[in-house]
Amino acid sequence: MNKQIAIFGLGRMGMQIAKRLHKNNFSVLAWNRGEEARQEFEAFGGKSFAEIPQLVGEMKEPQRIFWLMLPHEIVEDFLQNQLAQHIKAGDIVIDGGNSFYKESVRRGKDFAAKGIYFFDVGTSGGVWGFENGFALMAGGPKEQWPVIEPIIKTLSSGENYGLVGSNGAGHFVKMVHNGIEYGMMEAIGEGYAVLEASELKPDLKQVTKIYQQGTVVRSWLIDLVADIFEKEDVAGTKGEIGSNGEGEWTVNTGKELGVDVRVLEGSVNVRKESVDPKNHQKYSNKIVALLRKQFGGHAIKK
Repeated sequence: MNKQIAIFGLGRMGMQIAKRLHKNNFSVLAWNRGEEARQEFEAFGGKSFAEIPQLVGEMKEPQRIFWLMLPHEIVEDFLQNQLAQHIKAGDIVIDGGNSFYKESVRRGKDFAAKGIYFFDVGTSGGVWGFENGFALMAGGPKEQWPVIEPIIKTLSSGENYGLVGSNGAGHFVKMVHNGIEYGMMEAIGEGYAVLEASELKPDLKQVTKIYQQGTVVRSWLIDLVADIFEKEDVAGTKGEIGSNGEGEWTVNTGKELGVDVRVLEGSVNVRKESVDPKNHQKYSNKIVALLRKQFGGHAIKK
């Protein structure tokens, strides 16, 4: 088994992936543009590089594994202008970010034509992944799955991973996951807004503790709401909700497939409308923004 892997991008998720693999005795060679993240990984005991040629020079033949954890907006440029000159037939390229699944279908075909194996791996777990493990949804060539499965299994929490289909399937499944996430979070935010607005004024911390066990709505998201009431200033939070695009991709794909996605579409529209200052005081928006902070480390505005 090849226990060496190159990771490109030490952001919130990439750093945790690199650390979890390093902790489990993989030889991780990490690249990141910013020096601060490289220093953090080195302080953890890992090895980092500022220059890609230097990293590639330390990779062992014959089959090298390159894992990208980059924003989807820059993946194509990185592949074409940074990595293409260093990869060759027999190598494995993994995109663990949130690329659009149709792009992953195309990339799989383009790489296959060059004898390079490509996997798109939807990765979920947020800032808790290092400690608790990630959920991983992979798409790619079945015959090469045994090569990367030990990596995927190490990153998972045990059984929450798998090869879900050919190229594009991994990012497709993760895209739909994120669309569902939008709808669930919006439902929670709106529910708590109703509770907060009532003249009955129930204790929301107490309500959440009750919701957490034995109810139909108990979930990790409800657990994170409990953390919000323990640790966050809800009133002082601006109700502007960030978005990385996967929810809208899910809505558009649903419409292409003739599927009714009105709940998901509504949650996407709420996020778009949240940039308007008149919506910054909406209690539901504040809860959703803080939920994103809790599970994903996303910044909020005061």
